[in-house]
Amino acid sequence: MNSDSGFGSSGAPFEYTVAEADNKALKTKKMLFIAAYALYVAIVFAIGAMTKILLPFLCFIPLSLWFIIWLTWRYTQVEYEYSFFSGALTVSRILGNRTRKKMTEVRIQNFSAIFPAVEANESKIEAFEAETTIFAASDANAEGLWVALWQDTESGKRCALYFEPNEKAVKILKYYNASAMAK
Repeated sequence: MNSDSGFGSSGAPFEYTVAEADNKALKTKKMLFIAAYALYVAIVFAIGAMTKILLPFLCFIPLSLWFIIWLTWRYTQVEYEYSFFSGALTVSRILGNRTRKKMTEVRIQNFSAIFPAVEANESKIEAFEAETTIFAASDANAEGLWVALWQDTESGKRCALYFEPNEKAVKILKYYNASAMAK
């Protein structure tokens, strides 16, 4: 589920999102949430039965359960947004289409290397010895998974960003830092 918007020319904004893949870990997380919801209902029902005020608890259960689901279910709907603007890449994590958290923002010209994250390039990634790894892709085994390596100018830490650029994003990366692109 990739979607993009914007213009993508040299200084104009370009952004697109990548949804987290519906893999085994995500399905497990959803099942655990559902089990926790069922356990919550059982506990509240038992407390209501033991205190002999079951009717008010029966009214309380649906409202409180709806609120708990509203607060927690967003953690099962994760998207990553890549925004390119004036030579900078901003990566954000979006939970349930409501909560946005900026993961990183870096000037594209600061990347020392940008290449596909395939087995042939694993030695480059390991040799870089990244201190901070940012994973912002649909799946670790995604078809179009790339990695960008750079040294943070503020903290001095070596960073690695795993992401899924589409064709337009690759062109933008190449425009701003052709020397770092995989040959």
